[in-house]
Amino acid sequence: MNSSPDLVIGVPPPAPNDTFDLGNKLTQRLREQTADRARTQHRIDQATAQLQNLFKSAPKRPRDSKITLREKVRKLERDRTSRSLPLSQEKALIRQIDGVQKQIRMHDDVERHQELIRRKKAEIESAKDALRTTNASISEIEEALSKVELAKRLGCSVSDLINREVDCPVEKLGRVIGKHGATIKAIEDKVGVHIDVDKIHGKIHVRGNESAAEEAVKELENLTLAVDEEIEVSAELITYLLTQHSDILTKIKNDNPDVFINVLAKITRIHLRGHPAKVSKAKSDFLGVQVVSKTRNLTGREVAIVVGKTGSTINSISDKHSVVMEVSRGHSEDDSSTLRIVGQSEGVDSAMAEVDTLLHINEDVEEVILVDPMMKNQLLNNSGAGIKEFQNSLNNAILDSGSDGLSGVAGGGGVFLVFDRNTAKGAPPALVIKSIRATMERAKNLVSKKIDEFNSNITTIDVPAEVIPAVIGKGGAKINSFRSEGAGAEVEADAATGKVKIYSHDAATREAVKSAVEQIVAENHIGHVSIEKATIGLLLGEPGKEVREKVAEIGCNFNVSNDDSKLVLKGTDEQIAQASELLKDFIALNHIAEVEIDPEDESILFSGGSNSILNKVESDHGVKANFRKGKNLVQIRGEHDKINAAVVEIERFLKGGDGTEVCKFNVPDGAIGSVIGKGGSNISKLEEDFEGVRVNVGRDSNVISIRGPEDLVKQCRIRLVTTIATARVSDTIELTPSQKGDISSSDIIKRVAGITSTSIALNEDSIVIRGISNDVRDAKALLNEHIVGVYRGYLDLEASQYKRVKNTLAKDSSHFERIKLSTGADITLEASESCIVVTGKRANVKKTKVALMGFLDFMFPQQFQTVKVHKTLFKCMGDPAPLADISVKTGAAVTLDRDMTWVLVRSEDSVATTKAVKLVEERLAGCEKLNAVFRFETSESWILPVIIGKGGAQIQHLQSENDCSIDVYKDEVTVVVSADSEEKVEAAKAALEAIVDQARKECIFIEIPDSAIPAFVGKGGSHIKQMSEENDVEIERVKKHSNLLKVTGKEDAVAEAKTAILSWLKTWEANHTGLTIDVEERFIPSVLGKGGETIRSIQKESGCKIDIDRNHFTVTVREGDDANREAAMEKIKSIINDEKAKAAERAAAKAKLREQEQAELAAAKAQKAAEAAAEPKAKEVPASDSGVKDRSKEFTSRPVGLTVNKPKAKGGLNAALEVGTKEGRELYLMLITGNESNSEQDDRWESSTVSSSAAMISACGSNDGDTVLHYRSISGFSVRI
Repeated sequence: MNSSPDLVIGVPPPAPNDTFDLGNKLTQRLREQTADRARTQHRIDQATAQLQNLFKSAPKRPRDSKITLREKVRKLERDRTSRSLPLSQEKALIRQIDGVQKQIRMHDDVERHQELIRRKKAEIESAKDALRTTNASISEIEEALSKVELAKRLGCSVSDLINREVDCPVEKLGRVIGKHGATIKAIEDKVGVHIDVDKIHGKIHVRGNESAAEEAVKELENLTLAVDEEIEVSAELITYLLTQHSDILTKIKNDNPDVFINVLAKITRIHLRGHPAKVSKAKSDFLGVQVVSKTRNLTGREVAIVVGKTGSTINSISDKHSVVMEVSRGHSEDDSSTLRIVGQSEGVDSAMAEVDTLLHINEDVEEVILVDPMMKNQLLNNSGAGIKEFQNSLNNAILDSGSDGLSGVAGGGGVFLVFDRNTAKGAPPALVIKSIRATMERAKNLVSKKIDEFNSNITTIDVPAEVIPAVIGKGGAKINSFRSEGAGAEVEADAATGKVKIYSHDAATREAVKSAVEQIVAENHIGHVSIEKATIGLLLGEPGKEVREKVAEIGCNFNVSNDDSKLVLKGTDEQIAQASELLKDFIALNHIAEVEIDPEDESILFSGGSNSILNKVESDHGVKANFRKGKNLVQIRGEHDKINAAVVEIERFLKGGDGTEVCKFNVPDGAIGSVIGKGGSNISKLEEDFEGVRVNVGRDSNVISIRGPEDLVKQCRIRLVTTIATARVSDTIELTPSQKGDISSSDIIKRVAGITSTSIALNEDSIVIRGISNDVRDAKALLNEHIVGVYRGYLDLEASQYKRVKNTLAKDSSHFERIKLSTGADITLEASESCIVVTGKRANVKKTKVALMGFLDFMFPQQFQTVKVHKTLFKCMGDPAPLADISVKTGAAVTLDRDMTWVLVRSEDSVATTKAVKLVEERLAGCEKLNAVFRFETSESWILPVIIGKGGAQIQHLQSENDCSIDVYKDEVTVVVSADSEEKVEAAKAALEAIVDQARKECIFIEIPDSAIPAFVGKGGSHIKQMSEENDVEIERVKKHSNLLKVTGKEDAVAEAKTAILSWLKTWEANHTGLTIDVEERFIPSVLGKGGETIRSIQKESGCKIDIDRNHFTVTVREGDDANREAAMEKIKSIINDEKAKAAERAAAKAKLREQEQAELAAAKAQKAAEAAAEPKAKEVPASDSGVKDRSKEFTSRPVGLTVNKPKAKGGLNAALEVGTKEGRELYLMLITGNESNSEQDDRWESSTVSSSAAMISACGSNDGDTVLHYRSISGFSVRI
C-alpha cells in the first residue's frame, strides 16, 4: 500500500483570511477553456471542409511531364523555322505548338493548386496543436476541480486528502466491485472515501482523509483476503433450511454476520464467503444440524386427505412437529404420489405417525349386505329416489351423532349406497355400502336396522309354480289389483321358486292380500300330461283346435312347460282328469317322426303324382307325410307303430336296402342334356327299359340318382355311364377384340386341340370347344390360362364325399387355408359339379392338387387312388370308352387328369377303387404295347422336321401306309406311334427307325477345336464354301455351338465330306501342335470359370489358344512358344489340383460327419439297451389279467408296404426315413415343410427334401433298438419317423 498527498496544479493556495472560492474560480476557468476548445474545433472543421473542396476541384495533370512538353515545343519551333514550309504545314505546326504550350500551362495550374492544399493542411495542423494544448489545460482544471469537490464532499480540505493503494488479485476484483459496483459504493457511503479500481494492474485506489482511507483499506482487505468454501450437505438439510417452518438458517446467519451465506438448493450445497476463521465457524454450525427424512406412497384420494383444503392439513402437521412435508407427483403406471417428511428425528416420526392415522381413518372401505328384492325395487323406484333419500338420511344421522371419533375425517365422512350389478342370477340383491373407515360401522348399523324394519313388513306364501300365472293374471291385472288393496302393498310372484311375497307397512293390508292369494291357489290345482316337442305345434295349431275347444268347455286351462316336455293343466281335480283324457287321446294319434333327405332327392319325393312315395306311404300306413323344404325334412304324423313303419319305407326308398338299390353320381354340365333327353325322353326310355327303376336328376345340381331292384339299377347305371362318357359336349369362351387378336396370332388353339383331342373353332367374339366332357373342360382351362393368365384345375368327388368335405370345412376351414398359404392358389367348392376347384398359376394349381389328394386320402382312405401316365400315352389312356367300361365293371369313377399326369380313380367303396386301379394298370400296359415312343436328345431336334416332312407329307405317308397314328411333341423332342395292334405298331416303328437312321447318315455333326474355326471357315467363308462345293454338301456352323459343324447332303457325299474334314483337321493339328491333358468332367467348369472368364484370362496372359473337348474330356493348349504353352498348362493344372484338394476336403468332412453320426447312433442304441436291461422284469407282462396273450409284439413296427431308404447326409442329418405311399409322402411333406412335393418326380424320396425346412427336435431309441426321430415343421406339426 502506498500513500501520497494530493496537489492542485496551477492553482495558488489561498490566503488564510481570503474569501476566494477556489471551486468557482476553477469552474469559470473550465468554462473559458471549453469555449476556446469549441472555437478551435470549429476552425478545424471549416478548414477541413475547405481542404475537401480543394481536393475535389483539383485540375487534371497532363500525362507528359513539363520538361518533356518544353522539349516538344523546342523541336516543333526548330522544324517550323529551319526550312521553308507550305502555309498549311506551317499552320499545322503552329497549332501543335499551341496545344503543347496549353499543357504546360495546365502543369502550372496544378502546381498552384497543390500549394493551396499544402497551406490549408498547415493551417489545420496548427489549429490541432492549439486544440491539444487546450484539452490538456481542461484536464488539469477538471482534475483540480474533482479534488476540490471530493474534499468538500468528504468535509475536509484539499490538503487533507491522501491516496491509498491496495493490491488485489485480478480474479477477486469482481467480488470487490460487486454487482454493478454495489460493493464499492457501499464502502464509499459507509466510510466516506472515493475508490477507483485499476482492473488491468489489479490496483485499488482509495482517496479521502487519513482516518476514512484507513477504514476503507481495512474493508477492502477483508474482501481481498476472504475465502470461498462450499459445503456439500444432504438434500434433506437443504429442504429443511429453506422451509418457512424452520428458523435454523436465520439463527446461523445471525450468529455469523460477517460471513456471506448462500444456500444452493439445486446442487445441495451451502456457499460460505468471509474470513477463514469466521467461515470455519459457520461451517461447523451447519454441519452440526442433524436432519432425517421419511417417505411413503400416496394413491388416489390419499393426496387430498394429507394436503387438506388449500394445504391446511399438511401445514398444520408441519407447524405442529416442526418438519417439512412435500407431496410429489409420481411417474409410475399407477400414477401414485410420494409424501416426504424432513426434519429432526423425533418430529419426523411423530408427523409420519399422525399421517398414517389420518389415512387409516379416511380409507375408503366397502361392506355388502344382502337385501330382499322387494326392498331393492322400492329403493330404486322413481329413478332411485328411495335410495337417495335413504343415503341422505344416513349421512345426516352420522353428522347429527356428534364429532366423537370423526377428528381428522376428510370431507365429512359421507356414505354412498349402490346395488352390485354383478350379482349372480337368482341370488339376493347385494347392497354395497361405501364409506370411509371412521364412519363405516355407524353406517352399517343404520342400514341393518333399516333392512330389519323392512323385512318385518313382508309376508311370504309358498305357491305351486304353475299357479303363479294365475296369481299374476292376464297382463298382470290380478297382481296389480293386490297392490292397490287397503293402504297399498307391493306383491312379487316368482315362478322359479313358487313364492309370493307381500310387503306393506299395514298389517291388515298384508293379511287381506294373503287371503286373496290363498283363494287363487285353492281354485287352481295342477295336473301334467307328457307330450313330445314335435307334437306341441300340432296341438296348438289347426289340427288341435277341436281338442282345445273341448278342454275349454270343461273349464280347464293348460299351458306348455318351460322345457317343452309336458302340458300343465289348471283347474279342479275333476276338470283336470277329464282334460287329461282328451289330450292323451290326441297325442296318441299324432306322434311325429322326421326323416332328413339330401337336397337333390326333393323332386323324387313327388315324382309319380298320385303314385309318389309320399302318397304311397300315407295310403299304406295311414299316416300324414309332409315335406319341409326349408329344412330338407320329411315329417310323418300318426300312431307310433305306423309312423315307424312309414319311416322304414321312406329310408329304404331314399337309401336302399332289402333288395332295393340306390345309386348316385355326378353328371358333367355339358352331358346333362344327353342324359335327360328332349322333354325327359331319355329318362322315360330308361325307366321303360328297366321297369321298376326310377331315374331322377336334381334340380339345382348335376347329381343323378337311380332307384330300384339291385340288378336293374346296375344295368341302368352301365348304360348311363356309357352315355355320359361318350357324349360329346360343347362349351364357349367369350372373347374381347384384343383377346381374339392375341389368339389369332398364336398357335394356342392348334396346340390345345392336339393335347386334349377336342375340336376348337374361333368365331368372331368367342371360342367354341367340342368333344368329350373332361377333354372340353381341360381345353377350356388351357385356353383361359392363355387368355387371362389364370389356370383352373378340378378334383371331382362323389356326392357323399363332397357333402362330407363341405361339412368339414364349415366346421374348420384351416385345412384349406394352410394349403392356400403354402401353394399360393385359391380353393373353392363347386356344388353343381360336386368338385373342388383350384385356380391360380398352373404350377401352383399342381402343388395344390397334390396337397388336396393328401387331404382326401386322409379323409377317405383308399377311396382316391392314382395311376401315373406319361404324357405320350394321354391319347390312348384318355379314350372315354375304355375308361367308361372300367367304371361299369367296378362302379368307380375313372378320369384322366392331364395336370397331374395320372388317371384318378375314386369311389365311396375302397374295394371298388382297388379293383378299378388294377384294370387301369392293365389298360396302361396295353396302351404301352400299342404305343411306341421315340425320345430324342435336344441336340437331335432337327430330326423332327425330317419325320414330319414338307407340309407333313412324310408323316401322313407313314400313317396311311402303316394304318397308325403318329404324334410329334416338339417341346419334349418325342414322337409317339400308336395303332390298334402290336403288329401295326412294330411295322410303323421299323419304318420310322429307317427314316431316322437315314436322316442321321445324311446329317452329321463334327466338332473341331475353337482355335481351328477361323482357318476352317477361311476369309469371308471361302474355305468352308469351297469344301461344301467340292463334296456336294452343305456345311454350316451350329448357332449355339460355334465349334460344331453341321454337314447335310446325300449319304455318300456326307461320308466323303466327313473324311475330307477329318483329314483337314488332322493336317491342321499337325501344324498346330500343343499340349494336351485329360481332365475329369466335374473340373471343366472350374477351368472355364464364370462365363469363360478364367480360360480367357489364361489365353490373354499366355498368348496361346486353349481348346476344351467336352466329348473326350481333354484340354489342349496351342500356338505361342513352348514357354508360354507350358505356363498356360501349369495354370490349368493348378486350377484342377486346387479343385481336387477342395473335393478331398469336402469328402473328408463328410466322412468325419458320417462317423460322428454313426457314433452318436451307436451310443444312443447302447444307452437304450442299458436302460432296457436295468428295468425290472416285472414290467414285461406277457398276458393280460384275463389270460389273453399280448400280441402287440407280433406286429411289425413299420406299417406294411413301407421301405427304408438311407438318405444322403445333409445338414448333419443321416437317419433312415420310412417311405410309404406317394400320397402319404406328399402329406408328410406338406405337414413338415408347408410345401408339396412335385408330383412329376419319380418315387425316390430322400431326406434332403425334409431336412432343408424341418428341424429335428429329438432323437430316442425305439422298441427294436432303432433310433426314432421327431421333426417339427414350420407350420407347427410334429412328425415321428
